[in-house]
Amino acid sequence: MPGLAQRNRDPEFAKKRFAGCHMQPNKAEKQLSELLAANSLPYRYVGNGEVVFGGKNPDFINVDGQKKLIEVFGVYWHDPFDVARRTEHFRQYGFSTLCIWEDELKEPEKVVAKIKSFNRRRISHGENRLC
Repeated sequence: MPGLAQRNRDPEFAKKRFAGCHMQPNKAEKQLSELLAANSLPYRYVGNGEVVFGGKNPDFINVDGQKKLIEVFGVYWHDPFDVARRTEHFRQYGFSTLCIWEDELKEPEKVVAKIKSFNRRRISHGENRLC
């Protein structure tokens, strides 16, 4: 029987696994979700397992046709190597990724400006992240 990492690559298995976890947005994800809504930014929370790429579940996905993701990283749970691994993983599926560190959310206007800038940018081949 294949291991969990290998089974997570199967989209149906991954969706069922995430759904079974009853994942809810954490505090930082809720904050960002509110910022996105208040500023009419075209991203939706999908960190509940709704969207899975190769066994990995992004936090937010662009809903206006651009292949862009936003990941929220907590300093306790994530390190820069984790950021690099996840953004590279999503790049393999054609997505560029903007990472927001939870401490950045203390200055919401800067986060909104960062997201607006990311959203306006045309991403060239090979470029996949803004951290």
